[in-house]
Amino acid sequence: MHRLRPVFIAVLLAVGIAASVQARNEALEEYSAILTNISNVGAAGLTPVTIRITRWTPDDENARLLDVLRNDGQDAFLRALVNVKSVGSIGTPTSLSYDFFYAKSSPTDGGGRRIMLITDRPMQIWERLQAAPSRDYPFTVVELRLNKDGRGTGTLAQLVQLRLSGNVLGIENLASGPMKLNEVKRTK
Repeated sequence: MHRLRPVFIAVLLAVGIAASVQARNEALEEYSAILTNISNVGAAGLTPVTIRITRWTPDDENARLLDVLRNDGQDAFLRALVNVKSVGSIGTPTSLSYDFFYAKSSPTDGGGRRIMLITDRPMQIWERLQAAPSRDYPFTVVELRLNKDGRGTGTLAQLVQLRLSGNVLGIENLASGPMKLNEVKRTK
């Protein structure tokens, strides 16, 4: 009987590891897009980007984060947001990727989806020290609108304030408009 115990434990571990790998692979999504920037923020032009989603924000984490935003404001939400596990990233061929900390997907008409990704915004040291007005816009928000084949368009808003009115997330953008994500397509 004692000889079977290590084999049984090894089988349980192998099954658990396989289930964990399968769960990670099911949640992994990757999209390519062309970022078009004609806003008053950042360099103008066209840039290829890759968006990776490694996990979705669980419902309990979503509820907790939105309660922080609703009850304590965006500064507390920012602190809570960057303390959760990364949900994915965005990057260009010539830059390091930048992590997202919030990812939610909701169905749209025709079998498509709307994906919302939120992260903190990288700030220059001068921006923090000089109390620039942009310092009050600490978030980057990506929204993808995809058809049932995983193709579509999106936006990237880089200087954003967040507010919650009831259950509706409000976004205020300091830039003249969001950057456009064109030719969005699922690659994985």
